[in-house]
Amino acid sequence: ARRRFRARGAGNHGNSPENRRPAGCGVTERPFSIVICTDDRLPYLKAALQALEGLDYRAFELCLVCGPTPDGTREFAATLAGRAKIAHCPVRNLSRARNIGIGLAAGEIVAFLDDDAMPEAEWLSDLNAAYDDPEVAAAGGVVYDPTGVEFQARFVTIDRLGYATAYWQTQMERLSYPFSPQFPHLLGANCSARRKTLLELGGFDEEFEYFLDETDLLTRLNDAGGRIAQCPRAAVHHRPAPSVLRESTSFMRSWRQSLKNRVYFGLRNALRHHSPWEVLHAAANDAQEWQAGIERRIASGGQPRADLERFTKEGLMAIAEGIEAARAPARRLMSAADRRAEPPAFRPFPTTKPAPRLCLCLVTQDYPPGQNGGIARNMAELAGAWARFGHFVHVFTLARGAPSLDFEDGVWVHRLAVSPSGPSPDLVPPHKIPQHLWDYSQSMFEAVTRLDATRRVDLVYAPLWDCEPMAFLREPRFPLVCALQTTMDFWLDSQPARRADPEWMRARGAPLLALERWVLERATLLHANSRAIVEDIARRYVLNFASDRIVFAPHGVSDWAQGAHARPQDGSVRFLFVGRLESRKGIDVLLAAAPEVLRRFPQARLDIVGDDAIERAEGGTYRAAFLARDDVADVGDRIVFHGRVEEAALRAHYRDCDVLVAPSRYESFGLIYVEGMIFAKAVIGGRAGGGAEVIEDGVAGLLVPPGDAPALAAAMAKLAADPALRAAMGAAGRRRYETHFRAEAAADSLLSGILARRANETPR
Repeated sequence: ARRRFRARGAGNHGNSPENRRPAGCGVTERPFSIVICTDDRLPYLKAALQALEGLDYRAFELCLVCGPTPDGTREFAATLAGRAKIAHCPVRNLSRARNIGIGLAAGEIVAFLDDDAMPEAEWLSDLNAAYDDPEVAAAGGVVYDPTGVEFQARFVTIDRLGYATAYWQTQMERLSYPFSPQFPHLLGANCSARRKTLLELGGFDEEFEYFLDETDLLTRLNDAGGRIAQCPRAAVHHRPAPSVLRESTSFMRSWRQSLKNRVYFGLRNALRHHSPWEVLHAAANDAQEWQAGIERRIASGGQPRADLERFTKEGLMAIAEGIEAARAPARRLMSAADRRAEPPAFRPFPTTKPAPRLCLCLVTQDYPPGQNGGIARNMAELAGAWARFGHFVHVFTLARGAPSLDFEDGVWVHRLAVSPSGPSPDLVPPHKIPQHLWDYSQSMFEAVTRLDATRRVDLVYAPLWDCEPMAFLREPRFPLVCALQTTMDFWLDSQPARRADPEWMRARGAPLLALERWVLERATLLHANSRAIVEDIARRYVLNFASDRIVFAPHGVSDWAQGAHARPQDGSVRFLFVGRLESRKGIDVLLAAAPEVLRRFPQARLDIVGDDAIERAEGGTYRAAFLARDDVADVGDRIVFHGRVEEAALRAHYRDCDVLVAPSRYESFGLIYVEGMIFAKAVIGGRAGGGAEVIEDGVAGLLVPPGDAPALAAAMAKLAADPALRAAMGAAGRRRYETHFRAEAAADSLLSGILARRANETPR
């Protein structure tokens, strides 16, 4: 009972409709001052501030206290001038930094938020409601762990030795009375108190540099007769970041402060209930547990042996320091002058809140980082743009590691493990749905359903690829938009060996072809990124799409070229191919055309970026087959295969090329063409699918017939020979991007089209 452990949650705040977020709390907004103390964790801080921008509360200010580490935080803080109050703490002492924050605070309520914690939009509204009770002196909410599903802290109590009990299933406010042996606890990542109370108590005891700091404050507040409220819906998501004291929640770099503070806390707060020997025994137990953990990690090679000797020395010093500190007649509290000082005037923090504010969910197998294929990039751009509009945006995707809930660029990203869901249903008999695809779709549906229990989901957006929306259509409880992409039938055009393989078609091909038709017939709305994709699918699948089911909107892309510096002109011509090395992308056509062009232009080279491990129908990869050819040795050193690359490297390739060449046999849209235009590059693409709608032929680039290697070679040679034409086409492409394909413009066009078509629907 003395050890803190995680209690299982049930989705974000519970899983029943009555726990859904209300439209408004209906109470007066008291002015809040949010205090964030930060040191050496700038990326986490930026995410936390982005979450604050999405709060639905208006009456709050930000008091940011920067620590001593020179990591760029102070320079970043300077950019917040006019939006926040900024101060600096010269030492790494969290209690002192929080006291500095209290001195800045002009709000009636002071709320403390960790720099690695992201609040949900209603966080302050829910805390504010607790203070309707005049007896409440402090209030805090629940803290979710990195999964976003389980609790790091929910309803916790603390005893007089500083040990937590976390298995309670309801608020424990009945234990909040002076000198209670066990009383409600609030985690420092999510707690608040009346400013008047904080000043009366003298703020935090600066003997607690870290660990048990808020516990000591709450002990004194409780013993002074203040009521501590636990708010079950005031939620923050905590992703404990590394610090100078720890590499993770279980791997400490330094133990001195924790052991010293255990002794100091007990001797200051426990002697009504425990003897001094029991206090020291508690610290000794802590030391023994830490030592056992160090020895286990040393045995497994996870920690150096020298740490054991260092721990022994630190432990003995820490216990002695704790005893000595407790002998001091007075605590290290805020000075009388600091308590009397008037804070700077209240400075409201700007927020973004559209009307109406929608909850938009995107479901996708692939999502950055580490994945920069077309669907992954489309989803990231769309999610980011919708979040910048101020909507609640949640992405549900596959976890490539441990499941987690992350807050990235204003987007809540749920990285989920797939759970077995039982036999796949008979949606398209006699075909059997591939089990792994059904398990994935059903797992995403269940995750969205958990979110809907607390925040009504207004829209689910999912790609047609692999029939990801099938579970959502089997149980159509959410408004669904299916994004049209290259279908299985189009993909099979470039995979004749697959189409001719009866076993593969039985197990995978035929079920997906039937499922695609099933999805296309049932989806209420379809997002078409080009008119060609609608016409091609209707013709191939013999479907007649009603016009009111289609929302036409191009894909948008952020301006990757901002801040990019052009490659110095050296007389060379760099061609760039980006995409998977497969037949549909036309890599075979490019490798047939490129040697002739490179022989004609000795200053030319070709960079090939993308997954080059995909097997050809004939066996082997395109890369291996090309490198094995004897007739390209004279130009082989100027054709470079880079494989898959990270986002930064991909952007560098776009920046440094002169011509983007992507002769796809089919593209439903052609995002790569837009990416080339961002960097003002001339573009060569295939005259198929959406490519002809993206590339203005002869103006922003050149279109060639799919599969025509001589035509491709001629287009490449034309641009290689004419620098002025390349520059003119690049400039025209950049103008076309700015007019049609910016991320915000495309996202707004899509959402506006969806809402217009849903305007006459019966509300959920």
